[in-house]
Amino acid sequence: MTSQELIAGLWVIAGLVIIEGLLSVDNVLGIAALAKELPDYQQKSAIRLGLGGAYLFRVLALLIASWLISNTWVRWLGAGYLVWLMCSHLTRQIDPDEQGKIKTIRASFAAVLVQIGLMDLSLSIDNVIAAVGLAPKDPETRVPVMWPIYVGVGIAILALQAIAPHAVTLLKRYPILEPAAFVLIGYVGGILIYEETYHVVTGETAHIPPWVKFVGILIIICLALLYDRKLAVKRLLRPLMRVAWPIMKGFSAAVAMLFAPFKLLVSALKRKPADIVD
Repeated sequence: MTSQELIAGLWVIAGLVIIEGLLSVDNVLGIAALAKELPDYQQKSAIRLGLGGAYLFRVLALLIASWLISNTWVRWLGAGYLVWLMCSHLTRQIDPDEQGKIKTIRASFAAVLVQIGLMDLSLSIDNVIAAVGLAPKDPETRVPVMWPIYVGVGIAILALQAIAPHAVTLLKRYPILEPAAFVLIGYVGGILIYEETYHVVTGETAHIPPWVKFVGILIIICLALLYDRKLAVKRLLRPLMRVAWPIMKGFSAAVAMLFAPFKLLVSALKRKPADIVD
């Protein structure tokens, strides 16, 4: 390895640590928001397991990065899940006709862990693909040099652990950040859908720069806080919420209908033979 290649790799590592640290906000807030659906005594366990899943899936996504890049259907599934997660939770949590009051939702520990795991997996796919896009190219083969990506993402994973306690505190202090976390999750899913659609339509690769994603995250968080505190902002955004509400409700219902046969099958398998005879 030449000194020039080492310096280029170190710049990539530094950039990844900063970018991944900033973009971990949506992942950590999403974990904390999903964990809030559980009783207090289960929340810490769910958050710890959720963070563990985020670490694991980022490592796995790195190891199969080339496969993820060549199989776009995985990204379509991940993007669709993130959008569904946003729609499903927002339509259960907030009703625009009830002055934006947040409803308390209770779910089983296993159900919350499954949702957190799938969210971690989907966000890891997005983050790792973005990281690979920053990889320096070998001057002779033009193949991406991956060691800076492995080191950078490995260090950046620690940012999740550092941010997590602050995310939980913020959710307790500002409850509006709980639905905002699901908007952030849907925002990332929407970006993935745009990138994949652009590729299908034009045949070219499109990737939203990480700094644009982070600016979007900041805007969503600021709007959520203003919506919670300023009546004028509520009046301004409420018509938009009323328009978005039936769309999100319809999307959630469509997904529920799609998976209804599987739910019926699982329910039938769970029934005891005696119950069927009766």
